Amino acid sequence: MADCTETLPIRTRQTRAAGAALSPGLPGGLPGGLLFLLLICVTLPRVSAAEPDDAAVEPLDVLVEVSTDSDAAYTQSLVRYRVRVLARVPIRDATLSEPMADGALIHRLGDDRRFDAEREGSRYRVIERLYAVIPQRPGALTIAGPSLSAAVPVRALDRGAASDTLMERRALVYRRAEDLSLEVRPPPAAAERPWLPVASLSITEHWQPDGSQVRVGEPIERRIVVEATGIGAASIALPDAPEVAGLHVYPQPAETIRRELGEDLLVTTTLRQTLVPTVPGILRLPALRLPWWSVDMDEPRQASLPARDLVVAGPAPTRAAPTDADRAWRERFLARASADAQGGSWLVLVFAAAWLVTLLLWWRERRQGRQDSGVGSDSETGEPSSAYWIRRLRRACARGEAKSARDALAGWARTQSSVAGRLRIDAALRSRGAGNPELALVRELDRRVYAPGGALQTPWDGKAMLDALVPMLDDMPGREPSATRAALPPLFPERRVGG
Repeated sequence: MADCTETLPIRTRQTRAAGAALSPGLPGGLPGGLLFLLLICVTLPRVSAAEPDDAAVEPLDVLVEVSTDSDAAYTQSLVRYRVRVLARVPIRDATLSEPMADGALIHRLGDDRRFDAEREGSRYRVIERLYAVIPQRPGALTIAGPSLSAAVPVRALDRGAASDTLMERRALVYRRAEDLSLEVRPPPAAAERPWLPVASLSITEHWQPDGSQVRVGEPIERRIVVEATGIGAASIALPDAPEVAGLHVYPQPAETIRRELGEDLLVTTTLRQTLVPTVPGILRLPALRLPWWSVDMDEPRQASLPARDLVVAGPAPTRAAPTDADRAWRERFLARASADAQGGSWLVLVFAAAWLVTLLLWWRERRQGRQDSGVGSDSETGEPSSAYWIRRLRRACARGEAKSARDALAGWARTQSSVAGRLRIDAALRSRGAGNPELALVRELDRRVYAPGGALQTPWDGKAMLDALVPMLDDMPGREPSATRAALPPLFPERRVGG
């Protein structure tokens, strides 16, 4: 069947009226220069393609039926409107108009279905088209039925009719489906707001990184996915982001995907939130409720996510410094290896190999420690010094790199010690005399890094932080790396001569 969005005219072929058609023969040269033309007379039969003789299309030859899956529906709910064209004779150049309704949205669902059916002993070829009707207001709703225009070959109507050799004679047929009326009901009093009539609904959440334990200043992503079937609405309204003390929530715009699933409409809405804890402890996220109305059971339902506790720990712990017992054990081992080296050659080889293995392990541990702590680390803890983080902050501000500046500021805060342990950024700045203007710069930096779109929207200008905050950090006495490192004892002590 032709596409219903446009009306295709029934094409008929024009035939030539009965009479004689002349065609020139072949010229021939005769004496006297006379030219004779041979005329061939061709008589064509009169054929009419659009006006059959006495053949007619019976009412049962072509049928158009319409139906809905419900006589009463709610506003904003989905009503399936089905159109079927049944034909027990061949049809040509068929066009079908769209159903129309004032006060409802109507659009196609899927592709046309083709199958055979039996009706009162006759076999019909069926073409079925499905529509989604979404009422927009309560009250009576009338759906005007579509119209079918097609042509039927005459020979299919009259078995005894002679077959045309040049043209196929056709009979025009026109059918119009009946109008259907629905009673559209308003949302019931027991329904909650926002009004969401669907067949089924589910809600899930996903966390990245997974797990309920996080650290201060480290962002985590929460992804909430809502799926609804048999829905008439174009999107699903989700609750606002929760307000939790000690937790900054940066929601991103919801993403909605609408697709067809068989005879249903499936809408998937995804909401992403970036959560940044600012204080250690247990932060409780409240439960999330999403009320909806079951159109199948005709009763209120709700989908929910349970409350969740986030265990927020302080900044990452530093590496433990070597103890005196570790140093003493290493000195005894090296002394024993030096003394045994004076024994037999086989002992020398054994302990030389052991010494090389120990040296390799020590070198790898030292190299790994440098990679973990970065340039300018504290010799006692392996943690990068405050001067190192200040240099990184100054460089990030000068280059306009918001993410690097935020990491450098968090690293500097970890180098500031207090009686209770390590401090977060704003507490470390406040303990050193920073006021609201400086803390406002840090809040602006967080919004640039974790807000929707973040620093990708507009370039971040770090000049204000470079001028106001970095000079203040230079004057703050943070933990600096030790001036000297404990030197290793000599691998082979000097041998005393004659003693």
